[in-house]
Amino acid sequence: MPEDIYLYLLAAFGSLLAGFINTLAGSGSVITLSILMYVVGLPAKIASATIRFSILSMLGFTLPHYQRAGKINWRRDWLMVVSTALGGICGIFLLIYVDNAVFKDSMKYVFLALLFIVLFDSKRWLKETDPRSLSPFLVVPLFFLVGLYGGFIQMGVGLLFLVVTVLGAGYNIIDAGGVKLAAIASYTIFAVLLFAYSGLIRWDFALAMSVGEIAGGQLGARFAVKHPKAGLWAHRMLVVLLISVVVRAFLF
Repeated sequence: MPEDIYLYLLAAFGSLLAGFINTLAGSGSVITLSILMYVVGLPAKIASATIRFSILSMLGFTLPHYQRAGKINWRRDWLMVVSTALGGICGIFLLIYVDNAVFKDSMKYVFLALLFIVLFDSKRWLKETDPRSLSPFLVVPLFFLVGLYGGFIQMGVGLLFLVVTVLGAGYNIIDAGGVKLAAIASYTIFAVLLFAYSGLIRWDFALAMSVGEIAGGQLGARFAVKHPKAGLWAHRMLVVLLISVVVRAFLF
């Protein structure tokens, strides 16, 4: 029993950090997945399904901050959100029925490329949002693929979404973060329902982690919408996270 309490506390603290990181940049799921897989000892598929509930809990409390601050414009952003949701739903079915080992291995090269992209032109990440008129023929497949990855693996989908939204659609990192949360929420609702029905969620850890994720998400959202240099810190965090993901992917 004491060991179980330690694991729950560790999961809650790790999810607090993950919620803060996910709100500002993304890839906080590296922390929560690592705890569930390598400390608790859950199978990868169970761990991936379990963290979706805490992510959804965090999103439910965090999105209103971005909405009130005007960081989400539904008339402008709806196509990105819908395209991501459709891809996410397809990715969720892949997680249930397909072994994702090959897909995970290929993604480490994607993250390596993303790291160079983020480092190459840092000023673009910090400028004011100037949305480009991207053709729907580009928006739909790009964000569908982002959602497909998010539904399938989840870890790192925030980084992919930010890169596509900032470099492809002309958003700054804070505004892109608001759209990112809305898009991830759109398919995570479906993921939680399907994974719960399939019996893939460990509810004891899901509930413990949701407490930490909500707290971390609240802190991250307040920082993002109020701090004058939130964009700069979010970019720095993005770089650090990408480096850690690349190192972990290639060395462990």
